[in-house]
Amino acid sequence: MQTVNHQHHHHVNLAPVYGIIIAVISVVFTVIFYFTNMSGNLWTGYLGNLLMFLGVLFSVIHYNSQHHERTSSMALFAMGFRTTLWAIIIIALFTIVMHFIAASQTENPNFWIYLAGNIFFTNAVLGVVASALSAMVFKKNQKTTRPE
Repeated sequence: MQTVNHQHHHHVNLAPVYGIIIAVISVVFTVIFYFTNMSGNLWTGYLGNLLMFLGVLFSVIHYNSQHHERTSSMALFAMGFRTTLWAIIIIALFTIVMHFIAASQTENPNFWIYLAGNIFFTNAVLGVVASALSAMVFKKNQKTTRPE
């Protein structure tokens, strides 16, 4: 009689890990830009958006390899979407706290527009696009969603 060796793989929940990493890197750059008086430059916002896009791509790539490329495109997309939500929530909370701390020194009437437009909308769109793009790229030849 042959015994079957069932290996149990412990998978780290990557969405919060990558969401926190993306947020921390974005926050560090935001603080640097703020204290070097560069935060008003347009490209600093684009750098944050680029971090979001690349971070979500890497999270889906890591998730796909963690599951030995045997997961569905919907699971890959969901992973990227969860990562996006984690990062956006953390960045938004930090941005709001920074606004109220900095509001005593400077008045920024466009803050809420920036928060809604750049932090929520643009980052959400880029996160969804990165999630969809990476899910489609990794599963372009997918025949089945069932693990073998």
